[in-house]
Order: sequence, then structure tokens, then C-alpha cells
Amino acid sequence: MRDLECSGPYCSAFMLNAIFACCSKFSPRSDVRDDPDDPSSVGRRFFKRCDELLSSESLLTRPHISTIVGLVLLGSTYNARGETSKGWLYTGYALRMVYDLGLHLDPKQTTEDPEEIEIRRRVFWGTFVCDKLQSLYMGRPVAINLRDSQVSREFLDLYEEMEPFYPSALATGSSTSRLGENMGDAIPRHSVSTFQQLCLLSKIMTTIINRFYVVGATFSNAQIDLQKIEQALQHWRDKLPLELDFQPWLSTSTAVQTPNIMVLHNVYHSLIILVHRPFMSDDHLRSTATSGRSCEQCTVAARCITSIASVYKSTYGLNGAPYVLAYTVYVACTIHVRNAASQSQAGDHLSMLKSSLECLDELCTANPGVAKPANSIRRLIEANQLNFVTEEARSLGQNGMSFDLDTIQSTFSVTEWSNTGSDMFRMADFEYGLPIDPLFGWINVSNPSLEEETPALSNTQLLHQP
Repeated sequence: MRDLECSGPYCSAFMLNAIFACCSKFSPRSDVRDDPDDPSSVGRRFFKRCDELLSSESLLTRPHISTIVGLVLLGSTYNARGETSKGWLYTGYALRMVYDLGLHLDPKQTTEDPEEIEIRRRVFWGTFVCDKLQSLYMGRPVAINLRDSQVSREFLDLYEEMEPFYPSALATGSSTSRLGENMGDAIPRHSVSTFQQLCLLSKIMTTIINRFYVVGATFSNAQIDLQKIEQALQHWRDKLPLELDFQPWLSTSTAVQTPNIMVLHNVYHSLIILVHRPFMSDDHLRSTATSGRSCEQCTVAARCITSIASVYKSTYGLNGAPYVLAYTVYVACTIHVRNAASQSQAGDHLSMLKSSLECLDELCTANPGVAKPANSIRRLIEANQLNFVTEEARSLGQNGMSFDLDTIQSTFSVTEWSNTGSDMFRMADFEYGLPIDPLFGWINVSNPSLEEETPALSNTQLLHQP
């Protein structure tokens, strides 16, 4: 705010317009739309102004911290809007600027100014987290590896940690009384400690991507890493501060947490699935000895994700929820579909699948890009011949709506599986050319119509077994 008022170095017109552009989607005000009757026009004037400033001030060739912040915000928002190419490129520019400005280095080596040290640390870790999440979303390699993440996660400014959060500002009308009983008028946000824990999870996320979701991943190599990553995740969970804990499925748990803490836990449970999904019986790193336990781990994690998302929905509503929450719910859906199609307790899994899919539909309001993966879940349901029809599905059928899912193909390769004798290859999903629950690159799932022939998959063949 100081630099905004006095034109200081850590604020710029571009960054300010990027903030407005990204926040507009959460505003109920009609005046943030260029066309009050067109929800897709929300924030359009701010996005346009950002593009103008990038061009007129040559910002992409003049690295600056405020430009990095603006580009990362825009990149994340474009992904959530479904404009993935623009999101990928803007985030990529920001990540290159991080290196160009040396933000990946210990700032104490170049300055003794506490304010500059704090800013450089926060900007680095913010871009680090966004890099890893975008890698999961798009199924592409990370840009910042662990060897370049030696910047301290200790922050000097802790004011945000105890900043009051007023749940009633986000709560839905039906849950106001519950908030009054359990949370009082305000609770601490714990913003700093939650962000620090997300940074730690992002480091584990990097290892998961580099070990299991790369070209040439094999069982013999991945099995060695499985135990280490499991230990790292368990260590993270054991060391989590009590004030950041959230387990709504426990009978002793009555307090409702802040949205950022709920999202943190869903990211954690998603990583458990990402670790174990390749080892399940129908996947590329399968093993009889590992499959049963991995299946159980994925099932428990999926239940936890759905439970947390349901509490989030009933407490705050999902119209203002972040895009990353949608990814975690999608990950849970892939497990629920598999279990509903193969286990005796199909009804229980179908119930959780229905709840999760309803969450995805509501998340589409602020994050239109979620419609594509949500529709891919519906196609998986159809392919597995599950007796599952939602009001949203009926609406789609009546309106004849189709989704453009012709971007890059998913992680999994039909060509590779055709030589493995896997039962997975014989499942009905491949009649539609639809890979089984792609978790790495969820927004790029191919979704051809039923009338089309199965298309040839891309040469990008990640996660395969020779």
C-alpha cells in the first residue's frame, strides 16, 4: 500500500490491474463485467489493460518483481478460465524472471535490507508453488527444481498470521448458525504458517512428479522412491502444527477451519493419491505386492478429499473457492469412479462421487476451466456403465453442449499399454479414446464424441513401463 501511494518499486500499474483482473471472478458486483448479462466478461477491462501495459512498457523484456507477481497471478487465472496456453506462457515468463533476478538465491548474499529479503523470499516461494501446481494441471515438467529451492522459508513479517478472518463474509446463508456456534465472530487466518506448509508440500510434489510422472518411469526405480516419499508425507503430517489440523470425519472434530487450511489438507491427500495411483493393479507401475495397499491408500485419501470439499461447500459455498480445490476434487473423483465400477460397496462410492461431482459443478462458476475435467469424469462414469445421472448431466444432454478438449493428450499412452496385457487396456474407456483417470495433466484430457473413432495419442508418452 505504501508503494501504491508513493509509486514505490514494489507496486506497478500492471501488478495492480493483474490483482483486479484475478479478483473480479469472485465479485458478485455486476459493474466488474463489461456486459452485465455476460458472466464471461467479468474483469475483461483489467485483463485488456494488463495486455496493453505488457506491450506498451515492454514488461516482458524488463524483469521486475512486480511484473513477476502480476504474471503469476494472470497465469493462474487464465488456467482457471480455461485459457491454458496463455496461462502456461505467462507463468513461464515469470519463472524465467525469477532466475534472471536471482530470486532463487539466498537474498542475504546480496542485501541486508530486511524488507527486500522478505519480499524476495515470498515472491520466490509463491512462484515455486505455482510452478508445481501448473505442472500437475498441464502434465508438463517443472521449471524450478529442488536444487534451486534453497531460499529460506522463514519470514520476518508475521502480521498476517493472526489477522482475523470473518467466516460470515464467505458463509452461505444455510450455514451461518453453524459458524456462529463453532467459530465465533473471527478466527486467525494463519496465513504465513499455512503458506510455509504449502511450500513444503510443493517440494514433495516436485519429487513425486520427477520420480513417477516422467518419461521412462519404471517399477524398479519407483518402488525405491515410494517408501521415501511416503515417509516425507507422513513426516509433514506429523509435524503439522495443531492449529492447522483439520479432520472433519473425526467425531471429536467440531471446529471448522479457514478456507486456506482446508485447501492445504486437500492438496496433501491429493499427493497421497498421486504417489499410490501408479502402483494400483491396473496402472503402469503395478505390482501384486504393492497394489492392495496402494488401492486402500487412494480410497482413504479420496474419502478425505470429498469430506473436506463437502464441508467447504456447506460452510462457505464454492463460488469463491480457488482452482486448486477443483483439482483435488477431480483427483478424488477418479478414485471414486474406479471403486464404484469394481467394488461391492458401489453405492457408497457412487454417493461420494455424486457429492464430488456436484462440487466440481459449483466450482465452475468462478473457474470455467473446470468444466472440461468435470465432463471427462462424466465420460468415465458413462464408459464404466455406472448408474449415475446428475441434474447437470441431464442439462448437458438437453442443451447439446459439447466441450473442446482437443489440446494435448493425457499422461497415459494406449500404445504402451497395448503391449502389456493390462486389464486396464481392455476397459470400455478406450472405446472412446479416453484414458483412465489422468491425474498429471488433468486440464488436457482428450474428450472425443462417441461417434468419432479413437484418435491416436500424442507422442508425449509419460508414465510408461517398457
